[in-house]
Amino acid sequence: MNEWPELSGIRDDIPPPPGPEVVRAALMRSALDGVEAPTPAAPRPYRAWALLAMEARVLHPALWLVSALVMAASVGFVLANGDAARLVLALAVPLIAAAGVAGSQGPEQDDAFEVVAVTPTSPRVVMLVRMTLVFGYDLALALAASVVLSPLGHAPPGLTSLVTAWLGPMATLAALTLLLSVCWSPTGAMGCALAVWSLYALTATDIPIPDGLRHFWTTSPATVGLALALTLAAVIAVGTGEPIRRARATNRA
Repeated sequence: MNEWPELSGIRDDIPPPPGPEVVRAALMRSALDGVEAPTPAAPRPYRAWALLAMEARVLHPALWLVSALVMAASVGFVLANGDAARLVLALAVPLIAAAGVAGSQGPEQDDAFEVVAVTPTSPRVVMLVRMTLVFGYDLALALAASVVLSPLGHAPPGLTSLVTAWLGPMATLAALTLLLSVCWSPTGAMGCALAVWSLYALTATDIPIPDGLRHFWTTSPATVGLALALTLAAVIAVGTGEPIRRARATNRA
């Protein structure tokens, strides 16, 4: 072109052609188009509260209603008879907790079981969250019943003695039901819990009962330690082979 005088200066003020970095930038912008910047992760307390709220909506409403009705009936029975607060609560509270735990585990009582089973949330977390919800709710009901009965003279030894009459058995029976629910079935677990409960209920009659069962139905380091050991065993069982998800996790043809 330099040999043509008419074309001299034609490239004045014309920038050079773009290099390969322009193509690379265009491709990168096209790939990222419509992709939002990652949002920061929610704080752990908020995520824990959100998981509790979601699991509370999944659980059957009858769990909350039946527990409250049975506890109210127990308080009404004590108020009507004027005594036996320790025995009534020692019988009612552990059974309510065991039934609640059995009703919160497994696919039989969970309409959303298959949906929960395919979520990335660990089955251990799901189990512990449901245990926390049910046990915490029943614990609050039992404490409220004890507070109502104690100042009315129906528990002469005082509130502390009334609470210790049911706290240890409640924790132990609930933990036993939890372990059997995840390893066997909620129905079988509830049957075993009812059998243990029935043996203690016989102590109110003249039928001779081994003293070991009476020691089991108290609040002591042994019963609390047993409840913790059973709960830990349930956590390990869920993580090993995930029995809670394996049972009828899919529709049967």
